[in-house]
Amino acid sequence: MRFVISCVVNYEEQFRQAMGEKHKSEAKRELAARRKQYVQAERHIEELHCLFKRIYEECANEKLSDSRYEMLSKDYEQEQIVLRDKLLQLEEEITQQEEQAENIDRFMGKYVHAPVKEDGERIQDVDISYNLIGILPYSLLMSLRNEETA
Repeated sequence: MRFVISCVVNYEEQFRQAMGEKHKSEAKRELAARRKQYVQAERHIEELHCLFKRIYEECANEKLSDSRYEMLSKDYEQEQIVLRDKLLQLEEEITQQEEQAENIDRFMGKYVHAPVKEDGERIQDVDISYNLIGILPYSLLMSLRNEETA
């Protein structure tokens, strides 16, 4: 954790660029694959809808037996249910990936503050976030550390 904070503080632009490039290339590939799966699932649902209409018409025209119609319709309905569930899952994954694409900027904006000069020294605050506790400002941690050593 110290290493990451050190990198962020001392090499902010390089850190942002390296993390951004790595994440963007991986995220673009994964996002494109999920969007492709989403479109394919949507198309397949439409195909099933057309097939369902066709077997209904064939049953109505007595070209298809009632038992055969029921078997096919149950199969098509089950497949549509599975595909709709898959669409919901893919939609959620796509949303999550789109949100992750902005994580680095959010990280830099929320946890790494702009540097300031005080007494000729460059000072840059970094907030540390712990699960279930929230954000602990670095200055608070340092003051606690200083009190402990005093």
